[in-house]
Parts: sequence; structure tokens; C-alpha cells
Amino acid sequence: MPLKIQAITNDSIASNMMLKSGDTIISINGHPINDFIDLQFYGAEEELEILVSQTTGLKKINVKQDWTHTLGIQPVVHKCTECINNCIFCFVDQIEPGFRKTLYIKDDDYRLSFTYGNFITLTNITSRQMKRIYQQKLSPLYVSVHTTNPQLHKRIMRYPIEFNIYEKLQELVKHNIKLHTQIVVIPEWNDKTELKRTLNELNKLGNGICSVGIVPVGLTRSREYLTPLRSVTSAEAEEIIQIAAKFERTYCADELFILAEQDIPEADYYDDYPQLENGIGMLRLLLENWQINKTDFLNYLSKLQEKLVFVTGSSAYPLINKISAEINRSLAAKTRTVKVINNVFGSTVTVAGLLTAKDIKEQVKLEPHEILTVSSNLFNDDLLTLDNFSRLEIKKHYNNKLLLIDEEFADWALI
Repeated sequence: MPLKIQAITNDSIASNMMLKSGDTIISINGHPINDFIDLQFYGAEEELEILVSQTTGLKKINVKQDWTHTLGIQPVVHKCTECINNCIFCFVDQIEPGFRKTLYIKDDDYRLSFTYGNFITLTNITSRQMKRIYQQKLSPLYVSVHTTNPQLHKRIMRYPIEFNIYEKLQELVKHNIKLHTQIVVIPEWNDKTELKRTLNELNKLGNGICSVGIVPVGLTRSREYLTPLRSVTSAEAEEIIQIAAKFERTYCADELFILAEQDIPEADYYDDYPQLENGIGMLRLLLENWQINKTDFLNYLSKLQEKLVFVTGSSAYPLINKISAEINRSLAAKTRTVKVINNVFGSTVTVAGLLTAKDIKEQVKLEPHEILTVSSNLFNDDLLTLDNFSRLEIKKHYNNKLLLIDEEFADWALI
């Protein structure tokens, strides 16, 4: 389907081409333009012949890019391809009604994987789409593997087609597509021997596999009619870490080290943090940035009359509380830390990124001279929490001030 224009950027090449919102791009240099990837790929040539459909009819526009300005064509919002699987551990299936609408979208779109690092399963990719990936070199991609055992893979993911994940990975690597992969470990399903098998087979793909992330299954309290599963235990987390240590480019989630009651690894364990968005290395990077920014942050706090109340989940609480104690050694009683139990999703969900405004408002009480201090990832791009409370509502509820700290402790702002 041709690509419709949503807007034209001011002072861009397109702004001088008589293009406008609502126009449709048919082709560039003879290549059909079906989505934003096509626009980026074929729009990167120096000389462009753009065929556009406008209300007055078809129009051919010739452009020579000077590279001092962007092309400036903003396409309509991409409608993502959704998942065809019915995974036994799907987090979306465990979310009750009433949360942000986007939480209920089961995206499984290779274009979003390439552009944003979203993990995909590959079960819905057609041969035509595979050819496009090779042609346009859409690399790296982020792939949820879970297991390379084909029978177990289908039992876990319950897709309605014939599919072999390892063969698909081999094909991608053969065509020089780099892959970041993840394994969600489910006790008594794909752990122990099965985990070793999966890691061994991924290892055989060599440098085509850029990274393997291992994360424990996330289970909420809303699983009444779902496949009975249980969380990873402390002993199992320790075993997973030991298994992963035998393989290169294989990284365990922060939560596994916390479950195993082990220290968060040093920075060199994570190399260049290839799976940071997957919760792997976030706590180490936070600690590293704390050391870098400590002096500036202490200077900033010394000028504040109020005290800070750090709010976090169970997983990060020991680390945040340690930072709080360090601050208080320099600035007496300047901060305190509150651990918020996730009653909305269930106490087994311990990461700060899944905290809700409801739990925070019920469990965190401030004195008039205190400022609520939270991770900026509590809010999405629309400034909403998971349970649809706005940033302004939270601010008004808590003394009309809110300190946001980047989840990596790279920046902060009082609003």
C-alpha cells in the first residue's frame, strides 16, 4: 500500500516540493513505497524521482539532495504487524483491563525490530518479507528464541503454523543479518538441559549472533485461566547464571543476579550493553553513571531546601537505598528510599519499570518538605503511567513537585 504523508518538516527539502499532508507517495526511483522503511531506504539516494498522488492527480517530482537539509517527509503512524502466537507466558495475557491501550498490543513486526529494537518471534514473517530483509539489509534484528528445540518451541509458543526457529535463524545469519536474541526462562520448560541445548546451538551460529539475553519469566497475579507456571527460584537463578557463564556474548538479566543474591557484575561483563532495553545491565550502568555524576548531583541537592524520597521496586531497592545512604553521608538526612510492592501486577513483579501510580499513591506518603523522586521511565512519551495517570496528576498529588531521574542516572530534572 502506498505511503501517506502525515506532515512535512519545516525548512526541509520536501517543504520546497509542494508536498503536503494527505499526499501519497507511490514510488521513489521506480521502487514502490509501502512503509517508512522503504521511504528511508530508497529516499537515501542523491537524486530522487518521486511519484506522488495528490488531490489534483499524479505528480512526478525530481529532487537532488544537498545533504544540508533532511528530506522532511513524515509518514502516517505505522500500523504494526501483530503476533500470531499464543505463548504460555505472554505478559499481555496477564494484564487486566484498565491500563494504557498500547500495553494490549502484541506487536511482532520486523520493521519495529530493526528500527526500535523490539523483540520479534519470526513466526509471522513471509518469504517475501525475508527477501526484503536481505535486500535492504535490515540488520540487526532482535529475536525471541526461548528454545531451539522445535517441538518444545511450539509447545511454549503455540503458533498455528509449521515453523522451525533454528532454521530461520540459520537462514538470516547466512544472509549476513546480525541477530540479538533473548531467552525467557520458564522453570521446568526450557531451563537446565534445554537451556544448554539452546545456548550451544546459538553458539554454532558464530558472529551472526551479536548477543543472547537470558531473562526470568515474568508472572503477574492474573493467571487464573492460563497455563500453570511458576517463577524462577534463587537456586535456579544461580544455575542459569552458571550455565550462561560458559558462553560468549551471553548476558543474564539483572533480576537473575538479584534472585541468586549475587552482586551485579562489573561493567566489562556487559561489553557494550547490547541488551540494555531488555533489563540487562541497567543496574550496573546506573551505578557507573552515579559515580560519574555524583559530585554534580550532590551539588544540585545542596541547593534544594527540600528532601528527596526515592521510589523504586523491590529489585532495585537495595541499590537505590545504598545510593541514598551515600548521599546522606555528605548531606545529612537529605534522602530516604521507599520500596513499593507491586500489588497491581503481583508481588512477584519486582522491576521499577512496571510500577503503577495506584501502588505509589497507596504506599508512598510525603511530608510537606519532601519531593517525590522517580525514574523517568515511570511515564511513556505521552507522560502517562501504566495505569493512565498523567505526570501532572502525580505531581499535584505530591506537593506539586516531582524530580525525574533518568533510569541510567545520566540526567535529572525537577518539574
